[in-house]
Amino acid sequence: MTINMKNILKGLAVAVCFSTLLTACTKNFEYFNTNQHEATEEQMNQDGLKTGSFFSQMLRTVYIYNDGVNLDSDYQIAYNLLADSYAGYLAPTIASNNGVHCGSYFMTESWRRAMFSFSYTKGVAAYVQLSKVVADQEHVMALADIVKVAIMHRVTDYYGPIPYSKIGASLNVEYDSQEDIYNQFFEELGAAIEVLNEYKNANPGSTILAEYDIVYGGDVTKWVKFANSLRLRLAMRVAYADAALAQAEAEKSIADVTGVMTEAADVACISKTMVTYTHPLVTINGFNDGDTQMGASMDVYLNGYKDPRASKYFKQAGNGGYHGVRNGIHTSNWGAYRNAAGNVSAPNMDAAALTWMTASEVAFLRAEGALRGWDMGGTAQAFYEQGVRLSFEETGAGSADSYLADAKSTPADFVDATNNGGNSAALSDVTIAWDEEATDEVKLEKIITQKWLAIYPNGCEAWAEYRRTGYPALLPVLNNDSEGAVNTDLQIRRVPYPHDEYSTNAAGVASGVAKLGGSDNAGTKLWWDKKSR
Repeated sequence: MTINMKNILKGLAVAVCFSTLLTACTKNFEYFNTNQHEATEEQMNQDGLKTGSFFSQMLRTVYIYNDGVNLDSDYQIAYNLLADSYAGYLAPTIASNNGVHCGSYFMTESWRRAMFSFSYTKGVAAYVQLSKVVADQEHVMALADIVKVAIMHRVTDYYGPIPYSKIGASLNVEYDSQEDIYNQFFEELGAAIEVLNEYKNANPGSTILAEYDIVYGGDVTKWVKFANSLRLRLAMRVAYADAALAQAEAEKSIADVTGVMTEAADVACISKTMVTYTHPLVTINGFNDGDTQMGASMDVYLNGYKDPRASKYFKQAGNGGYHGVRNGIHTSNWGAYRNAAGNVSAPNMDAAALTWMTASEVAFLRAEGALRGWDMGGTAQAFYEQGVRLSFEETGAGSADSYLADAKSTPADFVDATNNGGNSAALSDVTIAWDEEATDEVKLEKIITQKWLAIYPNGCEAWAEYRRTGYPALLPVLNNDSEGAVNTDLQIRRVPYPHDEYSTNAAGVASGVAKLGGSDNAGTKLWWDKKSR
């Protein structure tokens, strides 16, 4: 994807604006103009304001939310209408083209380019400018590199090859292969972890950019734990593509002196004590009485398992219970699928923070690593059960003891509460309780299914893990409008490159498609998507 001038200029405007920090903005960009006062270059250089503003912008780009510059509707088209749907978490009930859109694999242009427009372009802009300001401040650049990887792995996991190794060097650069991008991720994370470990040892109790760090308040130890955990996540992502690399990088994270996230308090999220905001899913569900609802697959697992987290994730439908919606619905009448009709369940995110990563996810990653024979510091069963317990703690769902002991409950059949069709038998009979006598594949399904339930509503991660492992078993779309590009049973594998990239950087896109190894459509697998099924 090319970094075209229009998007870069807009991204740089966002990066320099202090919408949430200083409520000031340059007069040249009316869209962001909430105050006529402009920060001068001299003011920007005082007290680290320039450094802080660029770093804060990077943090606000990992996941978009309404910060006075980005909008909840940006989150909607960048994540909710694609990854959240493809992960089986939520279903779009937006009145758009009678349901023929990305939810049914017809790749609506404005939606398919949103991840690039919002996360990639703005993330690149802020990173490039921050690099110019603090190139000689190794510890600040270490933080910036960690956040850059947190942003860009979502982007490459959407599209595949993207410009990465030379970002900021030119407006039109060649795409890197996803394999090369992941190798650079590991190099950058490893170097950042080393720098920050040395920094915190030399400066006990010190913080970095504390007043601008809306995730950890400058806590260096927590940033290192997150970086190790992120490296573990990415290591697991490549397990079927390069098993040796995956094991080596995963074991580095566990062996590191600071280690990985292990407690609920380690959560990486946009802090609600530092920033006032509403989770975007709350606002999106409020559009038109409900543009997003519980997905049918969440209905199947939460109801089948009688999962106490259901009430933490969703609100009961007006007619009682928790009812989901199938993806790929074609209709011109969405009334039955809206909360006002009382048939389906809305996301219950009123008090939720925007979360990047949790300790429960890390426990499940360690469980899978142990299952593969890697040195994770414990057994697969121990980490599996720890992951469930941490998830219950993180969501306030109470004790997980009886849940973990349940060896009988299985995913439920799906019954369409709208009576408009879409009923389906359960696609899996996986149970909850750990069974040491089960095959490794059954154990893997347990681990990924429970991880999927634990990391809701992180649709980007859940969709990537579904593509990587095939778990949990997700209900397919009712209507497939990909014109043969996507196999309905295998489901969507990636997001095609935006059309405007072909007109602004044809050579760059061509290099990306060549490195993709297949056609630029939604059915082509990414480099790490190697599991046979």
